[in-house]
Amino acid sequence: MSAIPILITGATGYIGSRLLLDLIGRFGEGVRCRVAVRAGSDASFLKGFPVEIVRADVHDPIAIGEAVKGMEVVFHCAGMIAFTSNFRNRLHDTNVLGTRHVVDSCLEHGVKRMVMTSSIAAVGSETVDGVVVESTEHSTFTEWQRHNVYMESKHLAELECRRGLAEGLDVVMVNPGVVIGRNPEPGMPVSSSNETLRLIYEGRVPFCPEGSTGFVDVRDAADAHIAAWTKGKSGERYIIVGENLSFRELFSRIAALPGSRTGKPMVVGNLAGAAAGAGGELFSMLTGRPSFVSIESIRQASRSARFSNLRSIQELGISYRPFDETLRSAVAL
Repeated sequence: MSAIPILITGATGYIGSRLLLDLIGRFGEGVRCRVAVRAGSDASFLKGFPVEIVRADVHDPIAIGEAVKGMEVVFHCAGMIAFTSNFRNRLHDTNVLGTRHVVDSCLEHGVKRMVMTSSIAAVGSETVDGVVVESTEHSTFTEWQRHNVYMESKHLAELECRRGLAEGLDVVMVNPGVVIGRNPEPGMPVSSSNETLRLIYEGRVPFCPEGSTGFVDVRDAADAHIAAWTKGKSGERYIIVGENLSFRELFSRIAALPGSRTGKPMVVGNLAGAAAGAGGELFSMLTGRPSFVSIESIRQASRSARFSNLRSIQELGISYRPFDETLRSAVAL
């Protein structure tokens, strides 16, 4: 039986690189992996991996079309993360138009299945009588979320996938929470979330937002992508969250780790949060670099959010790793 040809976009990113490693480790010669790498990306860690590297940027539909040609499966992991308003156009170009180009290429070249890396940022915020309840795959994207430039871009990227579905593409969407944990191979991409957790562990972050969100181990995120390919239902999305935690609880869990210097955090109030968000916007505008701190990201972090992983367990067979194990990995214990 011949090897299954697979393309991964974003293989030089945090999730994509872990997915590539696991595909090779799990299927060996049963898969033939091709990775689309944009010019300027550091692909040095791929040396020694049995992969074909092609230079293709999701902004370039012709190059992406050439990369997709001949593939049976496409994992679309490429994307941009930024939260400041000055990145709205770049987020749209990368996350929305980039996804459009991949979808169009998959349709043109008869790809059997596309798996798209989305985010809980694209999942609707669920409340009942003003009380936050667990969001599910069917929760409706809300008006306040449209003001968050990253959330909006991931929501619109999912709509591109649904448009592809309507045109005959077999596509599944994976919605990870905040992805943390260390990749095992030297030189593999790192996560800014891990670096933040390390700073908390070292006692260098004294403040935390008052909200909550969902977290997941990078290994579980990669497992979910593979399961979405092999078991996922066409046209569906799967929330991938190992544990829901308030940021106060997160600090407490980190404080309980051996050697932690985490202190009791001060919760960021409305005035301090607004100041921090404005500072992030100014930093991004002056440097031209993306920032995780913005007016809308602070507002988002002040909200309580919970996500149900029931569907991923029942339909994909995901077994989530213990969160404390993931935390130890994230802070490199």
